[in-house]
Amino acid sequence: MDSNYVNDNFNKNIMEELAADGRPARMIRERYTPYPFDTERIAVTTQPIPISTIVRRLKRGLIKAAEMQRDSDLWNTGMKSRLIESILLKLPLPLFYVSESKDEKLYIVDGLQRISTIRSFMIDENGFALEGLEFLRHLEGKKYDDLPDNLQIRIEETPLQFVIIGVDSPPEVQRNIFKRLNTGGLPLSDQEIRHALYFGKSSEFLQKLANLEQFKKATHYSIDDSRMEGRELILYFIAFYMFGEEQYPDEENENEMDSFLCDAMQILNDMHVEGREPKCTDFEKIESDFILAMERAIKLFGDKAFRKLCISTEGDFYTYNGIINILFEVWSVILAQMDAEDFSALLEKRVRLYSMLVEYTTGWSWYFSREHYLRVRSFISKLLED
Repeated sequence: MDSNYVNDNFNKNIMEELAADGRPARMIRERYTPYPFDTERIAVTTQPIPISTIVRRLKRGLIKAAEMQRDSDLWNTGMKSRLIESILLKLPLPLFYVSESKDEKLYIVDGLQRISTIRSFMIDENGFALEGLEFLRHLEGKKYDDLPDNLQIRIEETPLQFVIIGVDSPPEVQRNIFKRLNTGGLPLSDQEIRHALYFGKSSEFLQKLANLEQFKKATHYSIDDSRMEGRELILYFIAFYMFGEEQYPDEENENEMDSFLCDAMQILNDMHVEGREPKCTDFEKIESDFILAMERAIKLFGDKAFRKLCISTEGDFYTYNGIINILFEVWSVILAQMDAEDFSALLEKRVRLYSMLVEYTTGWSWYFSREHYLRVRSFISKLLED
């Protein structure tokens, strides 16, 4: 088949994730179409909160944030100083997006850098001194306590606009509201939203696995995890591994995938999710099988692991753009669960396996689905029987 047709078809059905600096993260995902809201289940308000109230809440631990990859110290002093200058100039700031917990704590989903700047300037004992100001240059070198009373009061009385997703909103509604509202220059990725909403043992475990040398080597050191793309890949593996093919969403229900992944994070956080019956929640078992899958992927595919395979007119195999594709969770689960004898046989027949994969992935739809898993399992079985 003409390679241009294959590549054009490939490009029409996928989108590539971006890293924190806006460059490609070397991972592709399915196009996402949010399912409509049940308007009766939405509890969202926009509320102005004075900075003085925010400071009191911060001191009492009533404003929280997950330890996100775009962490609380990403801005340099000049950027922080210009935020304070904007407040002093009474310039409007972007919205803050938060979710409310049952104990009335606010969990930041977007706005962490700005909140952290306010904390550093107004609360921290070793807070920064203003520098690099554009208009209020006479304030250069001053800390919060050095400002005259009228400017301190101006900061304290400045209201910031918060979009608050109420505690009564179901998790899937919360996630989709954030996806719709969070439309800035570099919106939060799906995994960053999951990380903020379900921060706990699951997010710490994902970070641990994403830092494994076996994972980095299997993905040929190509995944930029600054937007948590590596962690999302691993979450696909964990969810599929935990729930099995019976609970894996069908292609026609691709919008259920987000809930599928979020349910896995919640269960790993020791939360009950109605309708989900995990087969394994043992962190050590999941980790050891994940490492086994990565090591086997390296042996079987080398630098072609988890990528779309193509074949040249000379009969050589190569990868399309070297981008990690959506078969990651299919292959990782299969390799994790395959017995040693079958893997050895598959390893001996890997050239034929490559040819079958080229044929299989030509013109396919680029959605995560149970169908992909069953088809891969089917031709592996045929190959091993020959």
